[in-house]
Amino acid sequence: MPYMVFAVDHLLINEVVLQPSAGEYILISNPTAAAINLSDYYLTDGTDKANGKFYYNLPSGADYWSTSSTDFIARFPDTSIAAGGSLILSMARNSDYETTYGSSPDLALKDNMLDAIDGTSTIGGSPNVKLDNTAESLILFHWDGVSSIVEDVEYLVWGTDSTTASAYTLDKSLVAGYAADTPVENQSFMGTHFDGSKLIRNSEEGTESTSGGNGITGHDETSENLADTWSAVDLTIVKPQISNVSATPSDPETTEDIVISAEVTDAAGISTVTLTYTFPSDMGTPTDLTMVASGGDSYSVTIPATNTEGTLAYFITALNTSGLSETSAIGGVTIADPPPPVTIQTIRENFNSFSGTTVNLNVVVAIGSGITRLDRTEAYVQDESGYGIVLSATGLLNPALMQGDSINLVGEVSEYNGTKQIINFSTTELATDRPVPGIRTITSAELAADAIQGSFVKVWGAVQSRSDGVGGGSNVGLEDADGLLTIRIWDTTNLLNDLTADSLLQVGNLVQVFGVASQYNGDGQLLAAYASDVQPYQEGEESEGETSLSVAPYPFVPQLAEKIQFTYKFPANSRVTLRIFDMSGHIVTTLFEDYRSLALEVTKTWNGRNEIYQVVAPGTYIMHLETVNRSTGEILTDLAPVVVGSK
Repeated sequence: MPYMVFAVDHLLINEVVLQPSAGEYILISNPTAAAINLSDYYLTDGTDKANGKFYYNLPSGADYWSTSSTDFIARFPDTSIAAGGSLILSMARNSDYETTYGSSPDLALKDNMLDAIDGTSTIGGSPNVKLDNTAESLILFHWDGVSSIVEDVEYLVWGTDSTTASAYTLDKSLVAGYAADTPVENQSFMGTHFDGSKLIRNSEEGTESTSGGNGITGHDETSENLADTWSAVDLTIVKPQISNVSATPSDPETTEDIVISAEVTDAAGISTVTLTYTFPSDMGTPTDLTMVASGGDSYSVTIPATNTEGTLAYFITALNTSGLSETSAIGGVTIADPPPPVTIQTIRENFNSFSGTTVNLNVVVAIGSGITRLDRTEAYVQDESGYGIVLSATGLLNPALMQGDSINLVGEVSEYNGTKQIINFSTTELATDRPVPGIRTITSAELAADAIQGSFVKVWGAVQSRSDGVGGGSNVGLEDADGLLTIRIWDTTNLLNDLTADSLLQVGNLVQVFGVASQYNGDGQLLAAYASDVQPYQEGEESEGETSLSVAPYPFVPQLAEKIQFTYKFPANSRVTLRIFDMSGHIVTTLFEDYRSLALEVTKTWNGRNEIYQVVAPGTYIMHLETVNRSTGEILTDLAPVVVGSK
């Protein structure tokens, strides 16, 4: 159901004063979400049923008002009513209203309103042009000056009884171009009032039909139960006033609650304040929430997070102890998914946008300070995106950053001699002894890539050479499936003082080494810093050489940090590719893609995130394994379903 169906979507007449003559006025309100210009709006009390003169004949230029000296059909001047605003129209002169009430109206019939047709006097010439105290109609309508029909906006009829009121009820059902109105015998009418009182709209349009009518927004304005929606009250009684309506946050995200607040005042006292909202605004079901006083005239209520993108529409209804209600203009907020978190990957891929800005990151230290350099601070950190960056500062940190420290990092993104770095930083320790996240296995061909610089990665292969005492450190040549790479070990790390690491990094050994990807003279090298990061290579268990894939037979919920375990086997001398696809065949992420010389069985886990580290939507996905024999070109595949659940 569109939200406009359950909130007023056009101008309303909210007050009518019939007597005394000098004090006659009407109050017109705009409950919509946008300002409304009145240039094509008209007002009339000139119905003359006996002589067949009706407002809807205005497009024809004949028989559109009574021509009585005490009646009128008038066009509004070029003025607007703001969203949620109102306008007081004196039915006499400005001076009459000012004498009666001590203030000025917004417009006056005799002083400001225009003739319905230029050059033709349509505002009665009698000094006592007025609304009849006993029975009359008052019709607010819209005409664009071109169409053959007019559009009803407000249709009001009053009388002392049904007989007097029936002289002013109208039915356009048989008039060409118009939809059916409510039969006159079924139409309701307002009562009248004495001096010192007024007619006031109790609430909105009650049970008025909202479709299939002749109204400007499709309402059947003749169907309003005027006897219920209007009352005669003391002139001093007013409706509640609703102001300063706001939504916090003004641009909410799908995971955020929305607080709607407003100022609501009333001299008689507030009975209830209700928020009505619908999401999505074009088809959601209206929901009512009671707003709670939060001090003084302030009221507020919280709309729970939608967890879905869309537009939310809302309005507020205030009811006072006199039984009168007021409705605010329709408001709305656009709800969007939160932007992806800023990660080191985001910074590297959009470096020009981030350079010179301050960022806030949660990271884990991959190589601590005081390890690769002793003359200044140089440390490497990495976050969940699997990308890393160097921290740089003059002097040494005290206490030093240690590998495995989980820290909150706030600092300025910068660049020095082509190296992306963070300077002018501060850190807050969150935890210790945490594994470096997002470690990827790369090859010698990938090591020099700019995107990978500063990232803590793993390489593996056979040690082909070793040179110690080179420029304050050692260079270890490692051969992998794509060629040769250099592992750089600075003497300051004391890595080679460890007997195990030293023995592993001897020519002929098959090893895996963790370190930071860097460059030297344009060539990629791996910066290793800890003995524990040098290990015998062992990717998996030996297998029979088949191509097979199995996934744990249960759904998992990445939103709860759950992972799914899978095992894949591949033959020797093969290029192995393991990917996740959605059900439409689009690649979600690549879990593994590399050459393997040995036939192995490998068990790993997937965290339910795509290639840009976003949690994938709940549903069924396909894990697909492909092996290509490097010598024969034989291609073998296997696949398995993966079910991602939601919390």
